[in-house]
Amino acid sequence: MKRKEIKWRREGRRVMTGRQDGVIFRIWTPYDAPEKGYYVDSHDTKGKGRSIKTADRKAFPTWEAAVEFCQQIMVGEVDLETMRAEFDAAEAEKERRAIRRAVAEAKEFRGHLERAGISYTTLLHLVALQEGMSGLAHNILLGYEHGEGWPDGT
Repeated sequence: MKRKEIKWRREGRRVMTGRQDGVIFRIWTPYDAPEKGYYVDSHDTKGKGRSIKTADRKAFPTWEAAVEFCQQIMVGEVDLETMRAEFDAAEAEKERRAIRRAVAEAKEFRGHLERAGISYTTLLHLVALQEGMSGLAHNILLGYEHGEGWPDGT
């Protein structure tokens, strides 16, 4: 298929927008980390399956590489269905890793609770009570714990 150049216009400091055959492209860099490169969003208004969002999944090192990716989408040189499936699989694996880390963290904390002889529910109840104390009461209790006694002599 013959390539037709996508015309680009600036939509902000870090965003360029282009349109071709019912596909709206946005190429942008994150405002907080422009060194990460360029991301591409495409929205197919004709419903031909040419939509994709590469943010946090696939970065392009240069503006030219991002534009080339958009051109490849338009001529069908990129298998977007496979790319979306790869993105979904990577996202699912990222979620599984996060859950494994969270389970390990929860088990470690549970060990601390068991050694202290309290349940997590009891801890939450105690935290709620402690958060309801005034700052002065908090400091008095800390002093008592450090052997200073009660300030009223009791």
